[in-house]
Amino acid sequence: MKRVVFGLVVALMSSVFSSSARADGAAPALPPFEKVLERAEDGDVQAQVDLGMRYQTGEGVGRDFLKAIGWYRKAAESGDAKAQFHLGTIYFNGGEGVKQNYEEAGRWFRFSAEQRVPEAQYSLGVIYEQGLGVAKDDAQAFAYYRLAAEQGYAAAQFNLGFLYQQGRGTPRDPTAAFEWYRKASEQGLVAAMHNLAIAYFQGSGTLKNDAEAYRWTSRAAVAGEARAQYNLGFMYEKGVGVERNMAEALRWYLRSAEQGYVDGQANAGRLYFNSEAGRIDAQEGLRWLRPVANAGHKDAQNLLCGVYVRAFGVGRDDREAVNWCRKAADQGMVAAQVDLATFYMLGRGVEKDPAAAFDLYLKAAKQGDAKAQLNVGLMYLKGAGTGENYAEAHHWFLTLADRGDPRGQFNLAVMYAGGLGLEKNLREAARLYELAANQGYALAQFNLGVAYLNAIGVERDAAAAARWFRKAAEQGNADAQLNLGIAYARGNGVEQNLASAAEWYARAAKQGMQKAQQLLDGLPQEYRDARKP
Repeated sequence: MKRVVFGLVVALMSSVFSSSARADGAAPALPPFEKVLERAEDGDVQAQVDLGMRYQTGEGVGRDFLKAIGWYRKAAESGDAKAQFHLGTIYFNGGEGVKQNYEEAGRWFRFSAEQRVPEAQYSLGVIYEQGLGVAKDDAQAFAYYRLAAEQGYAAAQFNLGFLYQQGRGTPRDPTAAFEWYRKASEQGLVAAMHNLAIAYFQGSGTLKNDAEAYRWTSRAAVAGEARAQYNLGFMYEKGVGVERNMAEALRWYLRSAEQGYVDGQANAGRLYFNSEAGRIDAQEGLRWLRPVANAGHKDAQNLLCGVYVRAFGVGRDDREAVNWCRKAADQGMVAAQVDLATFYMLGRGVEKDPAAAFDLYLKAAKQGDAKAQLNVGLMYLKGAGTGENYAEAHHWFLTLADRGDPRGQFNLAVMYAGGLGLEKNLREAARLYELAANQGYALAQFNLGVAYLNAIGVERDAAAAARWFRKAAEQGNADAQLNLGIAYARGNGVEQNLASAAEWYARAAKQGMQKAQQLLDGLPQEYRDARKP
């Protein structure tokens, strides 16, 4: 079963409408309400705005949106840009007796934006981007975001960067996206820090820089951005931009998980079954994995499959493993389809069913999974779970071989050597065996040794045969161990050495090869005795 490793996630734009604050830091003492009211009734625009804000926020007076609208409107109709903006925010958000009205909000935002108020320009950008009371128009959104961004408004800089990144309302420009993300990040906008880190990690609009990716991911994670916390866990797990530290990876996955980020929950659950992250804690692992798996998270479902089949602190339960594997496979997860097919082939946790296994392997093979492609080829070759079909077997083995996969090369060689659906071609078989053998594939090394020993598709070469037998024998191939023993016993391709012959016979015999045991028994007593424990 494959371990699931999650990669970095790219942030989606979050166009959240921001209401303004009255002041930064400690607020000055408010003038007495009666004095402000008196000035407002006398037509003082700033006093009217002040009253509107008091009624909107409930500062020193009962909160009353309708009265706030009344005072804002008086100031707004006198041309006050701040009042126009705040009037727009009330209509945009609605509530407390005020019906949400995007058209009216947009009208007042526009008056304010024309007076170069960046918050109003940004808000108009949101309205056009989301199509709130107007037709969606990315070009208009882009224009208003840019006006606000050029005045240093961080939220507009972030959204402008996103439009450049996506090529919405403007040609796609990763470099411009990067620059606007950087500007917003330097003002402390956490979402921009997250996207800036992604740009550094991917080399999008800038040179790839894992150290900078780590720096900005850390800042966003510490500020509480769940996606950045997840990504920081990934970076610690993989050693990207920072020294690998599985305990830190788990800590940040947990921070993300505790905020409800489902990928963080799945990875936190996974690492509780990994001793590198600390002691294995199956109960904590299941506590995080089960809820997200039940909610349909296919990676978590596949992880649970692996937990139950490997008995990671929960006891082996093939039926439970099959249950979770099936859920993930039904969602199209390739690794789960392969695992479920294997269950059907072995009859573990489910009734043995080669036909069902074949169907699942074929689905995964069509999605490019190498293990599935190999198994589909073998099942076509042998007529297991499907009708024998050499042409289809050839297709799947060739698909693998063309990618340099030694298993595909080996099985294609077997077809050429046996003339299975192809014209028999021993030279081509030997060539393919050698390609796979050079990649360390033991079966190919053994077959190539046989080819050199018996002049099958190559010139006879006993020394080459012995070399390839040794390579396969050292990987534990019993047939190669037997043949290498024979080579030493006869001095065929190597200098005769009965002690070495006894050694390789004994290794093959230990794997249950009776012929090797017989040959070992036929050696002089001193060589047999030397192999006894």
